[in-house]
Amino acid sequence: MNKLLLVGCSWSADWTVKYPGSGWPNMLANDFKVTNLSQSGCSEYKIYLQLKSIDIHKFDAIIVSHSTPRVFYVKNHPVHYKDSLHKNSDLIYTDIVEASKKDKLLLPIVSFFEYYIDLDYMQFVFDTICEKIDQILKDYKGLVIHTSHFREDLNYNFPNIVKFKLFETHRGLLNHYNDDGNIIVYNTLLQKLKELK
Repeated sequence: MNKLLLVGCSWSADWTVKYPGSGWPNMLANDFKVTNLSQSGCSEYKIYLQLKSIDIHKFDAIIVSHSTPRVFYVKNHPVHYKDSLHKNSDLIYTDIVEASKKDKLLLPIVSFFEYYIDLDYMQFVFDTICEKIDQILKDYKGLVIHTSHFREDLNYNFPNIVKFKLFETHRGLLNHYNDDGNIIVYNTLLQKLKELK
């Protein structure tokens, strides 16, 4: 069995730590020896750190599930730090707004998002980190597949990128998708990985 590394955000994380079932990363684990470093709710910076934390040359293929510029890096999440799935999350506006309804101490973070964050700056930081990720993978000899499932397009021109537009039609509890959505993602990525076998 070939060795597959998954790095990325919640879309490629192992949701079975919290929910029963099988998302597309779990399905791939039936075909490959998978090491999954993905973290739910993480920024592109944490994806960069995931790649830096491991010898990528020990793997036959890597799938990078990219985040979005709208996720703000923090060392420790003020809400999810005890959650088994989201303990490594960064700040996501909608999460903080929802949590601030119960915890008014979070309102300054909501204000920070609404009045002080500049999306052009966030996009610049995101693109710069994408470039760093590309540099890490430049000398890697195996297959790299870049993926994204966010509605806004990934601006950085990664080679071999697969963009999924299933969220609105296949939303669900595992890896953000229902069973059908997870099967579509699994089959699409498996087809791309078949050149390993």
